[in-house]
Amino acid sequence: MDRSRLNPRLVAPLAVLTLLAVALSGVAQAGQALEEKFEKTYSGTGVDRVRLQNVNGPVRIGTWENPQIRVSAVKRAKGSGAEEALAETQIRVTKQGTTLDVETILPKENRTWGIFNWGNRTGAEVAYELLLPAGLAVDVETVNGRVSAEGRTAALVLNTVNGSVRVDAQAAPVSVNTVNGSVEVTFAGPLQAADLETVNGSVTVSCNRDSSFRFDLQTVNGKIRSDFPEVSVEGKWGRRAARGDRTARAAWPSRRSTARSGRRARAAGR
Repeated sequence: MDRSRLNPRLVAPLAVLTLLAVALSGVAQAGQALEEKFEKTYSGTGVDRVRLQNVNGPVRIGTWENPQIRVSAVKRAKGSGAEEALAETQIRVTKQGTTLDVETILPKENRTWGIFNWGNRTGAEVAYELLLPAGLAVDVETVNGRVSAEGRTAALVLNTVNGSVRVDAQAAPVSVNTVNGSVEVTFAGPLQAADLETVNGSVTVSCNRDSSFRFDLQTVNGKIRSDFPEVSVEGKWGRRAARGDRTARAAWPSRRSTARSGRRARAAGR
């Protein structure tokens, strides 16, 4: 005898539990994260600048004594479309003249019916680490991610929107721009030319105390503090600024000193 016809209520709960189990399984798969590694080494012959363009992910610029340039990256994606996002997010390295370009190529958006956009996919997050000779100039641009560099003896240009920027042991001019994040630059010796700017965050610069330089510090909502006695704040209300120049005194020991500004710092070593 078919018992389901006599009591259909005994069958319905089992069906609901089965469907629920399938749905929960799908959610677990959607939450899994996938990774894919990229690592290649390129000749540094004829290259005097490396330019990296990324969208989502941190960037670290390291220094080594090897004359080659090593590009290491980890692509990460999660969700039901993680595998597709990894496959469609490409890392492209090309040489144009004396510049080595490293680019993150995101998948194209799916468009239907002209102006309507269905499935706006941003692709995978890509975390980069570059190892290259100290004397190569570096330009970095990303949108979401912190940027760091260390031990450079050539010019640095670092730009991000959402992320902090940290530069250690810099021995050349540096330019940094971020919107949401702090900026911290430490020079290996005397202060070099520096143009540093953030909207929401602090700016900290450290250099040898015997540095000579011209400075222009500005902040809207914040304070300016310096271990150099020549740097003072102009104005008590509204925008605060400190401008001037500073000549090193030979009698001073070669110690490190720090200047902090709430928003923007510009200095030119001399």
